[in-house]
Amino acid sequence: MLNKIWRFLKQLIQRLLGTTPPEIQPTPPQPWPTLTDAEYEAKFMELLEGVNQGWGRDDVAGFLLAKRIKNGELAAWLRRFGARLLEGAQGSTVSTDAVVSLQKLARRLELLSGVAGGELGEAAGNVGRKILVEFPLSSDRETEEWKKRGDEQCMKGDFEDAIASYDKALEFKPNLHEAWYIRGLALGNLGRFEEAIASCDKALEIKPDLHEVWNNRGRALDDLGRLEDAIASYDKALKFKPDKHEAWSSRGLALVKLGRLQDAIASYDKALKFKPDKHEVWNIRGLALDDLGRFEEAIASYDKALKFKPDLHEAWYIRGLALYNLGRREEAIASWDKALEIKPDLHEVWYNRGYALDDLGRFEEALTSYNKALELKPDYHEAWNNRGLLLHNLGRFEEALTSYNKALELKPDYHEAWNNRGNALDKLGRIEEAIASYDKALELKPDYHEAWNNRGNALRNLGRLEEAIASYDKALEIKPDYHEAWNNRVLLLDNLGRIEAIASYDKALEIKPDDHEAWNNRGYALVNLGRIEEAIASWDKALEIKPDYHEAWYNRGVALVNLGRREDAIASWDEALKFKPDLHEAWYNRGVALVNLGRREDAIASWDEALKFKPDLHEAWYNRGLALVNLGRREDAIASYGKALKLKPDFHEAWYNLGVVLHDLGRIEDAIASYDKALEIKPDYHEAWFNQGVVLHNLGRFEEAIASFGKALKFKADYHEAWYSRGLALVNLGRFEEAITSWDEALKFKPDKHEAWYIRGLVLYNLGRFEEAIASYDKALKFKPDKHEAWYIRGLALYNLGRIKEAIASYDKALEIKPDDHLASKNRTIALKKLGIV
Repeated sequence: MLNKIWRFLKQLIQRLLGTTPPEIQPTPPQPWPTLTDAEYEAKFMELLEGVNQGWGRDDVAGFLLAKRIKNGELAAWLRRFGARLLEGAQGSTVSTDAVVSLQKLARRLELLSGVAGGELGEAAGNVGRKILVEFPLSSDRETEEWKKRGDEQCMKGDFEDAIASYDKALEFKPNLHEAWYIRGLALGNLGRFEEAIASCDKALEIKPDLHEVWNNRGRALDDLGRLEDAIASYDKALKFKPDKHEAWSSRGLALVKLGRLQDAIASYDKALKFKPDKHEVWNIRGLALDDLGRFEEAIASYDKALKFKPDLHEAWYIRGLALYNLGRREEAIASWDKALEIKPDLHEVWYNRGYALDDLGRFEEALTSYNKALELKPDYHEAWNNRGLLLHNLGRFEEALTSYNKALELKPDYHEAWNNRGNALDKLGRIEEAIASYDKALELKPDYHEAWNNRGNALRNLGRLEEAIASYDKALEIKPDYHEAWNNRVLLLDNLGRIEAIASYDKALEIKPDDHEAWNNRGYALVNLGRIEEAIASWDKALEIKPDYHEAWYNRGVALVNLGRREDAIASWDEALKFKPDLHEAWYNRGVALVNLGRREDAIASWDEALKFKPDLHEAWYNRGLALVNLGRREDAIASYGKALKLKPDFHEAWYNLGVVLHDLGRIEDAIASYDKALEIKPDYHEAWFNQGVVLHNLGRFEEAIASFGKALKFKADYHEAWYSRGLALVNLGRFEEAITSWDEALKFKPDKHEAWYIRGLVLYNLGRFEEAIASYDKALKFKPDKHEAWYIRGLALYNLGRIKEAIASYDKALEIKPDDHLASKNRTIALKKLGIV
């Protein structure tokens, strides 16, 4: 989805900017001039040179506009010019050099016909074809010319035109495997992966041992989610070139997506055997080890990445997370400090650094770190919330309350912040307000057991004991093993003179020690007190008496999962299923545990068993769909979501995820319908509104897209992606001022979003507001100094303001980053001429 938006953005920039603008004269607009044939010829040859350099449709339109030439008038001149040219070449001996020149002209006319619209494109094509009828090119030369043209277009990123050029080359030489291969690369860069694979297949049909083609074919399959096929393609590449490290590393990435982390690591190891200094592979190898919980090995892998690329801030950051997971907080902080030394504006790193400092009791430093995160990202609601928790722990309750209020201003549905706000109000003695805050948290998340518990404490402090017990009971209904609520309830019951259940079970077992049901129920009660290990021991006693007691095996598995012992839990459920194979709850929970272990295929098999015995278990159909998506089996996932929705039509998460899969498969109208269903059920589902807006935008339905983004923003006012995308849609409708306002909102919540600063500057430039445009580009370049386009257009704006030397400096920056930027180079020359230097 993000790739589609970026492709649209590039097209939008071309439409708005066009090619090199003319010098702006301080005179009012003049009528379009009438040109002589000589003037037409000079300007037409300039146009052909631009097309030969790779101009596209928008560049041609921009040229005609800048030169004040009408499409139809230039077409009329070209027809006359072509007729004269052909008439002069007939009936006389034409030299070889003249023939070559005519053929070159014809080739350029053919190129122009492909990028010029209207009469001009038609006239260019007709004249070019007539020349080639009189002076035809040889087949080999045609092939070479089109292949060379395609290669040049590919190098410039002009993939659509490159594909057309390769197609022409292949018309003349269908077995040119190099053209099929690079054509596939161009298609892949456009996201047209199925076509890319087909092109690679043609190359391999001609020359089966092309390891580069097998490798790139694998990448296209990977992009389509066909991971097993991708791996098979990488294996083919490696058959022909066993030391191709790129194929080993790409194969590893595909294995990771399949959850086969051990195999992925083995593949990365192969890549590193052949290219030990490949820092990217060391880094992603570390991530795979991280996912397996092998943090020490992950850190060693990150260290290798950093040996070869010491400024890889991502590795320093993730290395810090691994160290934190090992409890080595001081080292984690040191690692994050290195990341920040390289890239000081990483708000996530400042945030996690604050978290670790908080754990170490270094509260003032932690506070400074959270403040830094918020300076970089003022709409970072999690940081406001954690800052509040820190201030709360320091006893600075008023400041904590202010911090929670800020979090809630940014995210009004932030239930954790409402709960924490209640705790601060409770500490300030404002008990009624605290209860109201807990109620707000529970309105947003009715199963929020901590809020029910805290609400019970506040009610107890007001002496409303029966209401407090009811609140604790709600907490325990949601989380039966929530020991804090049990402890609070026990204290209250003791004050009211009530008896606890455990003592009763113990008394019954004194009388009848072999009562397996009593041992089972005692386990329930212990779980409800949060005493899970004792509960497991109680169920073990029940099973000692009755080894085929499936209820005890099942309950024991649930308790083991709550302890994070998933493998042991699965073993316990397997025992339950041995004695009661139709126990669908065990099959279902077993699947959840397996998917959390990354064993998605096994999880699906377990849910299939659950559904065999309880076909209307919608949760199983839904989770099965999620797992299938992660395996790249999107069509199967759609079927699974469909089953869940048939059973539970108001399952908004299923409608939403179905929409995501349909969108990925290109079934746009179906995706919109799915998002509509999710929103019908949950009208405040901001992610669904946003995704629907993106789909509508990609369909060119800009008014509807704007409405959809507006809905997303209604429910999440700080949703910077929605503000940004809304601005793009407004530009497409020519509503430039509104677009700028929308981007300003995006930047309020995410000031470092360089894309917004850049496109904002582009629109301001096209509105002739050059000073504002320059300020916007300066902001974009603050966050992304290597964006050569921003330096270039900034130069244009400075030039238009008469600030020629500054314009030259800006062009120089663009050329320093991208030396082959011919537009920057050309405008720099114009500026130098203006100063009389050239």
